[in-house]
Amino acid sequence: MSGARSSWVGTFLVMAVVSTVMATAIPGQAVSVEASAKSSVEASVEASGEVSGERFVRARAEVVVGGLRNPRDVQVQADGSLLVAESGRGPATPCPPPAGVGRNRCLGFSGSLYRVAGSSKGRVLTGLPSQQINQNYGTSVLTRIGGAVQAEAVGDGSYRISYGLSGLPSDRAGLGVGSGPLGTLSTSGGAVLGDLAVHELVHNPDAGNPGVTEVFSNPWGFAKDGQDFLVTDAGANDLVRVRPDGSTETVFAFPTNVRPTDNTPLQAVPTGIVRGQDGAFYIADMSGMHQGLSRIWRYVPGSTPTVFASGLTDVIDLAVAPGGDLIALSYGSGEPVNPGPGTLTRINAGTGATTPIPTTTSLKEPSGVAVTAQGDIYVTSNTQSNTDGVLLKFPAV
Repeated sequence: MSGARSSWVGTFLVMAVVSTVMATAIPGQAVSVEASAKSSVEASVEASGEVSGERFVRARAEVVVGGLRNPRDVQVQADGSLLVAESGRGPATPCPPPAGVGRNRCLGFSGSLYRVAGSSKGRVLTGLPSQQINQNYGTSVLTRIGGAVQAEAVGDGSYRISYGLSGLPSDRAGLGVGSGPLGTLSTSGGAVLGDLAVHELVHNPDAGNPGVTEVFSNPWGFAKDGQDFLVTDAGANDLVRVRPDGSTETVFAFPTNVRPTDNTPLQAVPTGIVRGQDGAFYIADMSGMHQGLSRIWRYVPGSTPTVFASGLTDVIDLAVAPGGDLIALSYGSGEPVNPGPGTLTRINAGTGATTPIPTTTSLKEPSGVAVTAQGDIYVTSNTQSNTDGVLLKFPAV
């Protein structure tokens, strides 16, 4: 990954999705869950329960959980419960910024997994590695937290977890004892299923892409494919297959996108991945946080991924609605200097056509989306907060 890829992330993903040149800082105010007026679309949905044969959701969200610590993804589990990965709050003691231009990393164990099962809510796993990165640009210092990104229950009381790193194995080693899961897909017991950071160091699959000048790993989403796992690496710009023996294989290096106004290369930054009802995998890329340049890729194992939908902005996660359509979550809706609120979009499973989902609840730096069998949409919002992250519910009607 290069500075070009990371410039948009000066905001969110110095830890979460990328790291080097961070030109933008998204304000950190708490999410607003206002009791605003219903939109005409919401009113019509409440009256009929459907629009064009599809169930839709209320535009105003309910707060399901507050007080989350830098929440990332949310996933519906096999038993219907929801599992939120919290990156945590970094170290227990202050982490000083570097003395000069550069980056300082500190390790803590404040990451956790938060479970919602009906009225039962609480953390089911704590003490996960949580990294704080302080980046000194000479004129300002930005701080971001990274750790657990996505998690799923295995069924025996343990969990699988993907962890961000924003660096390479040497950065991880420099953090000391307990940092081993960062940059990997691991179990909650500490077993590494696949080391994405090592894969990037050894293979650097996107090295031939325009604008790529740095070897850099930041694992993000994962999905099961038989006995294997498919993992997106937002820092390395690739999709990696992790096999049961721990070996890794590059499935696809996502090509650089181009900003049409000046032909500036924009690295793909793949994030969310989900298996559709058709059996294919759908992968979101953020493409530099520029309006209309985010893409959704469709991957059928054994073939080359192709672009399924485009014209979106900054898509960070995907989920599948009961009817098979995709629900895309955008981290922002504007340009890097002013990303604005996040958005939800429905993507037709057959055609790739996109339809905005209206919301009157502001989505502040959202990161994860999940859809239940009933059509309720859950979103993690205010995800750059040590104490004020929220899980929102947009109920189906």
